Amino acid sequence: MTMQPDNDIAALFDPNFEEPEPAVVVPGALPQSWVAAMAANRAAAGPVAPAPAPELAWSKVPPNSFVPSPAPVASPPADAPDEGRSSRRDRRRKRGKHDDPAAEFNRQSSAAKKRADRERKAVRLALVGVEGNVTRTRRQSTAWFVQPPGPWNMRPVGKQRRYIRNEGLVVANLAESGVTGLHRRLLRTPWPVRQWAQNHDRWADPIPDVPGALSWADYLRGQQHAMLWGNPTQKGRYWGVELPPRSVLAQGLDLVGQWLVPVVDWPLLGRVAQLVRQWARNAFLGEQKAIADHLATIERHLSGTGVNAKPANAAQMDYLLLRSATLGLPLDADGVISGGGDWEESDVAALEDLTNLELTPGDGYTTVRGQVGGRDYTGYAIVLTVGRMAPLPIPEKMLPWQVIGDPSGEPLEWSERIQLKTKGQTLRNLRRLTNKIESQFDHYTVEHDQVPPQELAEQHALAQRVISDIEEDHSGLSVRTEGWYRVLVVGSTPEEAKEKVSLMQEMYAPHIRLEHEHGQYQLLREFIPGEPLANIAHCRRMNVEALSAGMAAVGDRIGDRTGVVVGQTASIAPRPAVWDLFAAHEKKHKSGLTPIVAVPGSGKTFLAGMLVYQAVRAGAYGVVLDPSGPLKKLAQLPEFRGIAEVKELTGRNSRPGSLNPYWMIVDPRRDDPEYDPSNPDYRDDPDPKAAAQAQYEADVRAAAAERISVVVSVLKMMLTPARLERDGTETVLQTAANMVGGERHHNAREVLDAIARIAADDVDHNLRSVAKSVHQDLEMMSDLAEARVLFPERGTTGEAEDFVDSKIVLTVLTMPGLQLPPEGTNPSQWTPQQRMAGPLMHLAAWMANRLIYELPRWVRKVLFLDENKYLEQTGAGRTLNLRIARDSRKYKVRALVCSQLPDDYLGVDGTDDKSALTYEVIIGDLGGNAHAIEGALKLLNLPTGEGYESMLADLGGGGEDTLDEDTDTEHLDEARRFIVKMADDIELIRSDWTHFVHLAHVFDALDSRATRAAMGGAA
Repeated sequence: MTMQPDNDIAALFDPNFEEPEPAVVVPGALPQSWVAAMAANRAAAGPVAPAPAPELAWSKVPPNSFVPSPAPVASPPADAPDEGRSSRRDRRRKRGKHDDPAAEFNRQSSAAKKRADRERKAVRLALVGVEGNVTRTRRQSTAWFVQPPGPWNMRPVGKQRRYIRNEGLVVANLAESGVTGLHRRLLRTPWPVRQWAQNHDRWADPIPDVPGALSWADYLRGQQHAMLWGNPTQKGRYWGVELPPRSVLAQGLDLVGQWLVPVVDWPLLGRVAQLVRQWARNAFLGEQKAIADHLATIERHLSGTGVNAKPANAAQMDYLLLRSATLGLPLDADGVISGGGDWEESDVAALEDLTNLELTPGDGYTTVRGQVGGRDYTGYAIVLTVGRMAPLPIPEKMLPWQVIGDPSGEPLEWSERIQLKTKGQTLRNLRRLTNKIESQFDHYTVEHDQVPPQELAEQHALAQRVISDIEEDHSGLSVRTEGWYRVLVVGSTPEEAKEKVSLMQEMYAPHIRLEHEHGQYQLLREFIPGEPLANIAHCRRMNVEALSAGMAAVGDRIGDRTGVVVGQTASIAPRPAVWDLFAAHEKKHKSGLTPIVAVPGSGKTFLAGMLVYQAVRAGAYGVVLDPSGPLKKLAQLPEFRGIAEVKELTGRNSRPGSLNPYWMIVDPRRDDPEYDPSNPDYRDDPDPKAAAQAQYEADVRAAAAERISVVVSVLKMMLTPARLERDGTETVLQTAANMVGGERHHNAREVLDAIARIAADDVDHNLRSVAKSVHQDLEMMSDLAEARVLFPERGTTGEAEDFVDSKIVLTVLTMPGLQLPPEGTNPSQWTPQQRMAGPLMHLAAWMANRLIYELPRWVRKVLFLDENKYLEQTGAGRTLNLRIARDSRKYKVRALVCSQLPDDYLGVDGTDDKSALTYEVIIGDLGGNAHAIEGALKLLNLPTGEGYESMLADLGGGGEDTLDEDTDTEHLDEARRFIVKMADDIELIRSDWTHFVHLAHVFDALDSRATRAAMGGAA
């Protein structure tokens, strides 16, 4: 039977999995083959007195060890009487002790203490306590500060260089303030999946559950499972600043207090022990008060620009200690450690029992056994040390050097021990080094009359250059450091751990060597605060700017922990990308327009469909305009039964006049807040009531003028280019529309009748001729089956009906049978049916807009418009896009508007640029088009010429698409990739839905190819 790996994070959530109890191997125990060989040699050599525990690699044998007993050895007969007398004495002694229960209890307590001392002697921590954010050992105290994750991806090179410089200045300021040592720890914490579910449940107003369909509880449970499968983590970087060494008196008090721990409960001597221990703690607190100003200076430096670190709170200190003591085991599933406050020495001792560390000499790894979430796990930990480093072109051509391994997906953790050297110390060391080089040079030339090696001259020139840089530098960035940098790799088996080591070494080569050193047990212990340096090999010497180029804290930063799932980040460290669709409206007061730009087949319709589904499930009102019709299956999902409808705007099921241009624009409501005299906008008016009434009347007139503009645009799109180019056509259409007026109760057929009147009665002969031709063309077009939705049947008034049903939360508008004109074809060659596509798309978008704007402003709404290019071809269409961009904030509308080119939002000639109104942007595969890539960079507010062009050109699927079956790699990664901008954060996102198996029916609705849909394929 195949057993589940010991440290598989998925096992935490599998209630049917029962793991066998792992075998316990003693630290230092030799392999079983060696034990067998040694036993065989002893048997062959004859009876020999047994040596004390020969099977162990060192003499400290922990009790209860799983070590095979040596072969029995026969004892001489002369020893039998002595053994009998000894046994009788032991029995008499035991019988005597049984008579005194208190004495027996004391004996057992003493034995347990001795056994515990023997077991912990080799693994006892140097840490003796924690006070606030300060850890202390016998000789040293360290103050800990927490740096939050920072941004890096898709930032201009100048800004990335400023990030490095700012952090380097912080380190330089610490050195100038008297700090001599740092212990920096990069920890991984689980991405808060449970917190997301709780926040999402509070954020949403979910639709009612439908019997037999996916319930809201099961939906949330499935979302959490899918997120956890990716084992998402987030970074937390701790800065441990070494404080001045403790006084001899304080160290002595700590030592005496430790000696007196066994007698602390005694009647008289226990009181003395308590006083001494209290004296030791007071001495520590007194030291802290004495360096309060020094601590304040450190905190000021670390909280400034570049690090933004804050003193670690109780929970963060707990997590630092507990995680450092359990390296090699899975992260805590909940990711929440409740801070209990300060740690006494007895609390620190509990850290030693969290894991069982085992090391077999020669294996090159440490076996870590322990419990997480009540289950036993085993991990195999290997610590790598940063070795020789070549010059690193950061940030121009490389990621920060401590982030290079993050794209592997491994939750890497770092430990950095850094010694800071002041300017004077560095100059003295360099001059001493220069003198040595000069002495060696003289040894070759003067004493032996030989040509010295070229390396001596190069080393001398390098030392002189560094001295010159330090002497001429006034920024502080020339401060030098000496450091040891360790990174932890963990595998579920020794082989897996070693494979990961090889992968990491390949990723860092050739610029950086990662050394797999001996002494893995000591290297692993070095990650724990307070533990000494394992060794001094591979010391790296660099200035603070090169040190800060590691930027270990940076990661993928986008989205929030509340909204719907977009995918997962794909630049540095994978984690869920979650988006609060209405944060721009409710928190930031920004526009809700979201351009989705990509070529056909790039997956933008699938992504938009998933966003709409999740938003409607959470209680938002959704309107989808999907001309091609695949998204109409969303309305047929079981969970939307009774609350979703599909409206066919073309075909036999369409209703005559349903796209009447006069119906599409809604009159303003008098009771809207913007017409309330108490609105702050009217605060400076002498008569706020009159001002509010005037604003309302002006908006009513604007709506009437907008209806006239829309109907003129629609009729113009129905005419051939030759007819539009004729003088007088525009005049005829505009005059006829003005004759009808802009009130809601009119219809487009009244405009045709007005054109007929102009053709019959106008005094201008040329105008009558043009009107007659225009009327003939439009009358012919109005008789087409596709045009019946624009013109109501004769004899009807065209009065608009209230078609917004309060029970419907999802409306999908489709246009079956719509014939879109082919790309690149001259409009003069379009058929009448193809010419009708523009007016129909135009009015369908206005209808979707009307469905949104007839709802109350406070209702959350999601609008999805496909094929935006048809809207940008006319003035009224551009007006609609501008209205969506400007009014979406006031009406709480998240507008997902799809297009194939960024020009639809930027304006072909630079006019009508809406890029400043786009707070969120989604860019997909642009087909490598240079013009489209340039426009996408403008939408993303990114500069050109800094390498972003190649990233945009490589979007799409992860593999290479080819018809050669032997080299086709497209199937290796079918998830589509997008560049997503949310506020100032811009990241690469993989739209990967592999583990969202509870939404398989949704994938099937969005794409008939369920396999590709489940992977986020194109719809």
